[in-house]
Amino acid sequence: MLNKKEILGQYFTKKEVVSRLLDLFFSYKEYNKSDSILEPSFGTGNFIKELEKKGYKNIKGYEIDPALSADPTDFFLIPTNQKYKIIIGNPPFTKYNLSDSYYYASKYTKEKTNPSKYLSNKDINADKHKIENIFILKSIQHLKDSESSIGFVLPISFFIKNKNKAIKEEIRKKFSTIIIYQNDQAWFDRNIPCCFGIFSNIKKLENKIAVIYENGKKSEDIFDISNINEELIPQVIFNKNHGFINNEKGIPLRDYLAQNTIKVRKSFSKNNVSARNILEKTKIPEKAKVSEYKMAIVRVGNSSVGKCGLINISKDIMNDMFYIFDFKDQYNENKKIKEAICENINKNIGYFRNITCRIGSKSIKKENIYDFKVDV
Repeated sequence: MLNKKEILGQYFTKKEVVSRLLDLFFSYKEYNKSDSILEPSFGTGNFIKELEKKGYKNIKGYEIDPALSADPTDFFLIPTNQKYKIIIGNPPFTKYNLSDSYYYASKYTKEKTNPSKYLSNKDINADKHKIENIFILKSIQHLKDSESSIGFVLPISFFIKNKNKAIKEEIRKKFSTIIIYQNDQAWFDRNIPCCFGIFSNIKKLENKIAVIYENGKKSEDIFDISNINEELIPQVIFNKNHGFINNEKGIPLRDYLAQNTIKVRKSFSKNNVSARNILEKTKIPEKAKVSEYKMAIVRVGNSSVGKCGLINISKDIMNDMFYIFDFKDQYNENKKIKEAICENINKNIGYFRNITCRIGSKSIKKENIYDFKVDV
């Protein structure tokens, strides 16, 4: 039997976390206590309770689960002529391998509030979408005016580079300010990487993205809003810029590595090179043909990501956990350089482990490797 919690994407935000998120939200802009507020999926009601504690009374909430609401209501059936100054809360998250957790436009096409109120024809025809994305799009249609704002808890994957581009462009059309907040605390009763996104129009942050990370102290980086499709995960930016700084005196690996694609033999069952034994392959044997040795870096895994080795392109069989890199012509016969680069990377595996944050296993991108600096 499918788990209702997974199907409905129910990850309820802890009260202490909600209090911190509301403090942050109201620190950027003044609102009247009488301003209309919508919580479109209130769950256990923590956002509404904390808003009331702060003196806000004009709050409307909807919740689809009859176990949590005396009047269960699907937010997607609410007429878009209902307008609000603030829309805030924690919408459900889609679980990628659970089809029932997605939003389907076809479910609503015969309803009075049909998807054409908040989706393009292209999106309606596509039918299946991540539900948190459609919560954003529909919420935009419920905003009262240009001074209205949205504050949503979102999966951290929303802000991965080049993900959800169409949704981000719709956000940019409506808002000139984006604030993305993350801290080192657990927000739910399980470890779901998440953040708080504020979409607003704030004069002092016009056309800006503020990325905030707290781990005992607050760190903030400001970007132009044109960077909306870049990697905007606060913990990743913090670790790159403040926590785990790569050798600033070194030379980027892109200066040593070729861009050509390397074909290697791969097998999950018959490989002789895996993340477990790659650190045994950091030296090129004496009298070996140096040009046959390429660089292999583990691309996924919470404990193995970033491990580096030198593999023989004609003899070794890999599993699918690696990026394989060739060296530029001037370094292809240089045993000393190849081994020194491999050693540099393995001394800094912590850098790769801490500049990425994904749903599930950590995963680095090739650009992370090309940008890595070595001192050889």
